[in-house]
Amino acid sequence: MFVETRRHVSGLPSLSEPEALAVARAVWRVSRVLDSELTPEFVFSAIAGRSVPHFHQHVFVRPFGAPSSVSWNDVDSWDEAPRVDEAELALLCRRISLGFEPGQ
Repeated sequence: MFVETRRHVSGLPSLSEPEALAVARAVWRVSRVLDSELTPEFVFSAIAGRSVPHFHQHVFVRPFGAPSSVSWNDVDSWDEAPRVDEAELALLCRRISLGFEPGQ
């Protein structure tokens, strides 16, 4: 999952304080929804900024059973990783979006 700002900024230091707080809240919310919906072993977050010239923060999940040889941020390279089809992904996206509705 990517969390990014509406305003283009090149990196974390360029965010305004309200933008930084909004990003932190969004990462927190999406991590809680992913944890609830997918029940992974871990939920990780990272800001790398190397390949895309626009600020964005990654939120990753690591499923239970992932071997230690699989990098924390590359579970997709694990052949036995859980997969979802297009319909399941659309449903997951809808459930994630519910975590961002007013009052949540």
